[in-house]
Amino acid sequence: MIQSVRVRLALWHTAVVAVLLFALSTASYVFIAEMSGLRFDEYLQETATAFRIEYVAQRYETPSDFAAAAESLTEFEFRDLDLGVLDRKGQVLALVTAPGESQTTGTEVLQPFDPAPLSRIIASRHLTGPEFVTIPDRRGGVRACLLPVEVDERSYVIVVARPLFNQRAMLKSVRTVLLLAFPAALLLAAIGGSLLIRRSLSPVIAMTEHASRMGTTTLHDRLPVPNAQDEYGQLATVINGLLSRVESAFEQQRRFMADASHELRTPIAIVRGEADIALAKAERPPEEYREALSVVRAEARRLSRIVHDLFLLARADAGQQHLQLYTFYLDEVVADCARIARSLASRRGMTLTSDVSCEASVRGDEDLIRRLILNLLDNALKYGADGGTVEIALRCDAGSHHVIVRDSGPGIQPEIAAHIFERFYRGDSSRTSMSASHGRLLDEPHGAGAGLGLAIARWIADAHGGSLVLASSSATGSEFIFTLPDTSNL
Repeated sequence: MIQSVRVRLALWHTAVVAVLLFALSTASYVFIAEMSGLRFDEYLQETATAFRIEYVAQRYETPSDFAAAAESLTEFEFRDLDLGVLDRKGQVLALVTAPGESQTTGTEVLQPFDPAPLSRIIASRHLTGPEFVTIPDRRGGVRACLLPVEVDERSYVIVVARPLFNQRAMLKSVRTVLLLAFPAALLLAAIGGSLLIRRSLSPVIAMTEHASRMGTTTLHDRLPVPNAQDEYGQLATVINGLLSRVESAFEQQRRFMADASHELRTPIAIVRGEADIALAKAERPPEEYREALSVVRAEARRLSRIVHDLFLLARADAGQQHLQLYTFYLDEVVADCARIARSLASRRGMTLTSDVSCEASVRGDEDLIRRLILNLLDNALKYGADGGTVEIALRCDAGSHHVIVRDSGPGIQPEIAAHIFERFYRGDSSRTSMSASHGRLLDEPHGAGAGLGLAIARWIADAHGGSLVLASSSATGSEFIFTLPDTSNL
């Protein structure tokens, strides 16, 4: 089987053109043959009609049938026609043959055709109007028009005949021309079609060659778009869009791996350092071993949280993190998260208030939504000012529920706000290091210390068909809003 699309298109084009040319040639030949035959018969009938008028006039002037026929024939002399008058029994009264020889009955004449077949046809038929017959002979046959005429209650038949040799020679010439023109036209069509197909497919060939040179180090490159309005241009635009998304995903994955390596390197280095210090001397006081083990345990917990968060995000990206859906009360989850966060807020001298003014029955994954809310509270306490306030509220309206978390921190700069939901992104390292001294809300893994908390929270919101946005941020604080559609009745 031919694999090349260009060759297949060229063959299909040639085959279609061949069929069309054959059909057109056949139709043209049939039309020419029919029209030439029709014109041939019209010419014979017109001549027979004109001769009938002359013969009738001569018959009234001359009492003899033979004399009238002979006299009429002298008035009609055609270089390419044979004319004659026969009675109803097929007997020839008079005959003139091309090129103008005439003779009456009883004499021998050189005739281009044998009148015997005409005599038999006339004797066997009851002619009421003009009829056309073809008499075969060695030169290709003779076409004759038989026209009946009544004179003095006697019936005669006027015969006008013409050899078919010239007409058939003309049709043979037409056939020859068509047979010669057919392969020539087909060859030109095939060459022209091949050039046209090659030119039409040239953008695809250019895109293929360009794409074959692309690799992981040249994902920034794009396919050429010579004409964005045609189908090839639209295809190239779609592929370029796909390449942009692949480049973005590849860059995000590369950055993700680099950031993950960086995050994992620090606690691993601390664990190794504490172990090396503890083992540097043969004997150490128990208090030093306990202190070293405490540091190792803290860093191990941090490692566990980071690994758990990475695993969660990896499963989410692969579409393998399935939600455990069931109905629960969102207001109870918000109140529980507020109680958990108050202990840390009190250690920092901060005030955490909650306003749960509605009862919200929702359907979703309770553990993940709890994790989202704790991440928001942890973020607010980390970046809120010491002695400030953190507020969490639940608002309900028709079809959706809104969890609002506000802090009294210094706010988020606009250039940072566009990236806060990205993985491992932390816009202010000083604030991060400051908050690290205050610990975390829970020992549960929810990723706030590694720059994964808001990324995980955004994924949880999207997975539930909701949204998580930074609603506002100023010098007096920031406000995050988590919106969850009411799906409790679904």
